[in-house]
Amino acid sequence: MYYTVNNVKLYVKDEGKGSPALLFLNFWGGSTETWNGVTAKLKDNFRCINYDHRGWGQSEKPETGYDIASLAKDALALIASLNLDDYVIVGHSMGGKVAQYIAARKPAGLRKLILVSPSPSVPTIMPPERYEGMKLAYTTVEGINATIDNVFKASDIKPEIRAQLVHDMQSHNESSRIGWPTIALIEDVSAGVDGIEVPTLIIAGKNDIVDPPERMAAEVQAIIAGSKLVVVEDAGHLSMLQQPDCVAELIGHFSKN
Repeated sequence: MYYTVNNVKLYVKDEGKGSPALLFLNFWGGSTETWNGVTAKLKDNFRCINYDHRGWGQSEKPETGYDIASLAKDALALIASLNLDDYVIVGHSMGGKVAQYIAARKPAGLRKLILVSPSPSVPTIMPPERYEGMKLAYTTVEGINATIDNVFKASDIKPEIRAQLVHDMQSHNESSRIGWPTIALIEDVSAGVDGIEVPTLIIAGKNDIVDPPERMAAEVQAIIAGSKLVVVEDAGHLSMLQQPDCVAELIGHFSKN
């Protein structure tokens, strides 16, 4: 189904039942398909809501709005449209940075926060050539597969999952593709993050080199008071695709307790 928020039509998958609702925010290149292995385990007990960010998947692809604040406004407008008053935000990578920005503003109804290999709220600083490489990473199938294997450390995903992931990473426009490495990744949205009050779980992949456990401890857990960090074995940056049963169990247990 589609919802129009902030003059952008977003594709939304809304399935399952139970409270609190789980709202999933995807990574740069992810789609409503990214969490299928996780939501299959959760939708009998939770309402699971996933959507394609502006510029990705089946959502509209405007030329602007790829900064963290704009992506957060989309999420908050969707929360209002769905009349969610008891929900958990589950944010992965780019979606995790958006989730921290949202939680820092203490929106009504937010019960808990789950961050899966989240990009920290502080800027990610890299050599210039790495930003340039990111801008081109999703422009060819070869580049996408190299990113999955060598950057996301997810060479172990099943062929059918890889095929979906390759498709998702091609479903963008230029603005959404370069918006992450040129705008949102280097933004500092840390103001208020140290004041997040809802219980927070951070899930890291042991083999993740994008947002490794050490960085999660220093730049996420250390900032959000009382947050808990769990490391998933045999997973890189895409733990929800590599270890969906484990990630689903962590999300389900934390959300209900």
